[in-house]
Amino acid sequence: MEFIAPLSQAKSEMVIKKSRFIGHVFPAFSEAEAVMHIESVKQEHMSATHNVYAYSVGVGTFAEKTSDDGEPRGTAGYPVLEVIKKRNLQNVVCIVTRYFGGIKLGAGGLVRAYSNAASLALDKAGVAVYRYHDLITATVDYDRFGRVQKELETVKATIHNISFADKVTVEFFAVPELTQALRSMIEDITAGAGVVSVSQGKYLPVRQLRRD
Repeated sequence: MEFIAPLSQAKSEMVIKKSRFIGHVFPAFSEAEAVMHIESVKQEHMSATHNVYAYSVGVGTFAEKTSDDGEPRGTAGYPVLEVIKKRNLQNVVCIVTRYFGGIKLGAGGLVRAYSNAASLALDKAGVAVYRYHDLITATVDYDRFGRVQKELETVKATIHNISFADKVTVEFFAVPELTQALRSMIEDITAGAGVVSVSQGKYLPVRQLRRD
């Protein structure tokens, strides 16, 4: 399964009639992860007038939520969610922090301000196609590790961690359709002495997209 989500986390800032709007964007793959980012921003901006947010997360079953955080109903969180939807993004949380500058913007002005702040942050984050990757762990002898590493680079597996002890243990991510072939490759290179295990992985970007 593929979906489009922000390539990375990002932050942007704009000032409208003396009010400061800070947009924060994060990739997030569960409600718990989205809430963690929201709480982190709230802690960072405890003195802000508002910390508005919207998120759309999940794979297969989606969860969406918005918060106006004290702004007039429908003028903040929902416009942010609409920006997310219009870009066909999934697994994203966007928080817009506002420091009130003393001049009221009116309902229409608030909608435009929060929409623009979200758009600027999303533009900065970029977008990518994400796919699920297995997490594979292989433990091999030192004299075989160089060949294993070269093969992993050839198939563009994503190295997560390498540790050196009596043997070399490498953790890497790969799309599921390559998992069995990589297991066989490592077993062949190590003449069956390598230990390979597969565990729950995660979604990773496989292709960055241009948004004109």
